Amino acid sequence: MRLHWIDTLKGIGIMLVVLGHHSLPTALDTYIFSFHMPLFFFISGFIFDFGKYSKSGANFVKGKFRSLIIPYFFFALLTCLFYCLLDAAYQPIVTNIEFCGANALYRIYSILYALGPLISYNPPLWFLPCLFVTELLFYGFAKKYYTEPRKLVFCLIAIGIIGYLYAMYVPFRLLWNADVALTAVVFYGAGNLFKKFTESGINSEANSILESDLKFGKAFFRCNSIFTGIFILLNFLYLRYLLEFSKTDIMSMNTLKYGSFLSFYLLAFSGTFAFVFSFKKIGSSKILEFYGRNSIIVLALHFPLKDILTKLAVLTFGLDVQHFYYNAPFALILTGLNLLLMVPIIYVINNYFPFLLGKKRFSAGVGDLRTLFTKL
Repeated sequence: MRLHWIDTLKGIGIMLVVLGHHSLPTALDTYIFSFHMPLFFFISGFIFDFGKYSKSGANFVKGKFRSLIIPYFFFALLTCLFYCLLDAAYQPIVTNIEFCGANALYRIYSILYALGPLISYNPPLWFLPCLFVTELLFYGFAKKYYTEPRKLVFCLIAIGIIGYLYAMYVPFRLLWNADVALTAVVFYGAGNLFKKFTESGINSEANSILESDLKFGKAFFRCNSIFTGIFILLNFLYLRYLLEFSKTDIMSMNTLKYGSFLSFYLLAFSGTFAFVFSFKKIGSSKILEFYGRNSIIVLALHFPLKDILTKLAVLTFGLDVQHFYYNAPFALILTGLNLLLMVPIIYVINNYFPFLLGKKRFSAGVGDLRTLFTKL
């Protein structure tokens, strides 16, 4: 059964990703980056259905490879071709990306290794292979401890510490962002445990959870209104602090920049839970659901679309590109245009090129577009 509030939450999450890539003022940028990717890993863990794959690890790997790695390679190659053709035709007026000046062997290596800093022409793609590794990692834990939440929590804490120490002290990166996955799996696992202790999760999996854990889960979610207020207050205070003191240390999972261990997890979880509890109460939004169901397309293509919009504004209105840096109104306008132009792109991909997403059929058709434009 599809949960509309989860699609709505994914929608606001992907909008924050797009907004965060449009050169916001430092305080807003720092705030968004403190939790927006942990939120996505949390959502992915929430929708993970262990029962579906508990008896066949091979089917699990095959399904995740098709839904994450195939889209990664398709979009990595397509956007690479786009940028290199654009660079060759208009450089340096429109774009000048160092990646396009590298030799072919380096380009192939960069795409295969899949690190955000290496695929600099479209860095948001790092998330897809990282999520693949994260899901495999959590599946391994779940095979052993899925019916023992306390042991699973212990494993997640241990791997989270290992991931933090790796980021601090190991000087080389791992294939497909496996080093980030050591941290991401904490949020993924938290999302899955959150689902297990919600009412729907408790009813469907009561036989697989210890009675003491069930009581804890029920007690926790009876107090969710209090927790919602606490998490929202923490986010407000953090944002207020950023606006007051202009903090510049942006946390970035992509580049393993976590800051201090406690502050990273506190801010990531407080931001994540503030949005989770809030949108669980808000429920459904057709517009947000539309973008949530098509978040992979938005993730993969918003960055080149952002560059196109920025360069068109520069060329058309004669604006200095510096006008776009740290300017909230410009960022909001470009984000709105980006998301609006994404609608026909989503329709075309879903209806004519679903293989780009590892699918055989589309997920958003004419009916979805009519509903979306009715709401706009």
